[in-house]
Amino acid sequence: MDALRTVAWAGLVFALTGPLYAQDAEPSMADQVKAWVRRLDSDTLEERDRAEQKIIELGHKSLDYLPQVKPSTAAETKARLQRIRTILEKARADAAAKSSKVTLTAKDKPFPEVIAAIQEQTGNQLIDYRRNFGQNADATKVTVDWKETPFWEALDELFAQTGLEAYHYAGQPGVLAYVARQSGTNEKNPLVQTSEIFRFEPTRIESFLNLSNPSQRGTFMNLQVAWEPRVTPIVLKLPLDQLQIEDENGKSLITEGSEGSLDTEVLQGVSAVDIQLPLGGVDRTSQKIAKLKGQMVALLPGRVETFTFDKLEKARNVKETRGAIEVIFEAFRPNGDIYEASVMLRVLNDQGALESHRGWVYNNEAYLKGPNGERVDIAGFEETYRDVDTVGLSYKFVLEREASDYQFVYRSPASIISLPVSFELKDIPLP
Repeated sequence: MDALRTVAWAGLVFALTGPLYAQDAEPSMADQVKAWVRRLDSDTLEERDRAEQKIIELGHKSLDYLPQVKPSTAAETKARLQRIRTILEKARADAAAKSSKVTLTAKDKPFPEVIAAIQEQTGNQLIDYRRNFGQNADATKVTVDWKETPFWEALDELFAQTGLEAYHYAGQPGVLAYVARQSGTNEKNPLVQTSEIFRFEPTRIESFLNLSNPSQRGTFMNLQVAWEPRVTPIVLKLPLDQLQIEDENGKSLITEGSEGSLDTEVLQGVSAVDIQLPLGGVDRTSQKIAKLKGQMVALLPGRVETFTFDKLEKARNVKETRGAIEVIFEAFRPNGDIYEASVMLRVLNDQGALESHRGWVYNNEAYLKGPNGERVDIAGFEETYRDVDTVGLSYKFVLEREASDYQFVYRSPASIISLPVSFELKDIPLP
């Protein structure tokens, strides 16, 4: 009987204290976001403002738990969700634009293990491309001592030690390939400078003289800009009025009348671009570029969102908005033996992401999803409309079922972030 009383008493204590512990437990990120979203349409302005601020304070990871805006979403909630997304997308891009750090101490460690550690700590995918060029992919042993060392600094040190260099044209998105170094030295290049996720390297300076027209002469410098492969820019903009180029005597080497911006679109499958800088006033009295200073602007894609449209046979001009991207599903119509899905994509913030730079739009994923989850990929697409902030596309499909059996799925970055990047190079020899 005493044993029974003890068990009963323990059960009563657990029943009374259990809810207390449950209440004290930290709610998950998803639960917190859900609770505050419900208050975005509260009766008082103070409570609505507080709910919005609380979601923002949770940080950019709360983006994964924000609900989609639907036609039935209250106007107040819709406006605040769009504002929250814009702020958090910018916060996410800012976080992604910070240099990754590597901490590793190793003595005579196999090279592949060091590469694996860098990948794990930074999220940057590195691939060995030596065999693609008939090079020996040996497992060299290396010794490193890195403590919160920026990614590019660690990688340049590792490549110098192992006789490797980056190969930026592997044709695979989101990776950085490496091959055996072509130059005769394994020393680190002293001209290289980094700025957070970006690496700046002057690779070539050329001067020319047109012998049939001596007035046509000039000098150009090739500046290679690479980035950590976990983040791929859309466009790199280099405003010429932000450039400062001087020789060792303080003389400006900027071409007279230079204005505008050198804009370079980033193609899919590359991990660096080459920007050709025009130089002016270069003569035999100038031995080097003592200072090259500028501020680049990188347009970065935000979080990729999924836009889904159903009832395709009846859908007409259905709009969905995520962050700064609006997708309009215009219609789904038969055209001979194929079906065409007409889509308009509009960028709602003025970042110039569609201003002659549309490669990222063409790379957006589009497909049909069948009733059992099967996927039907596009048979092709074409551009149907172009404006400063809007692109129209027609996606082609070959179907084996009725159109009503499918959903149209479109995936696109929810925002385009403008990121300023300052850089400065020094003591670049002139030919």
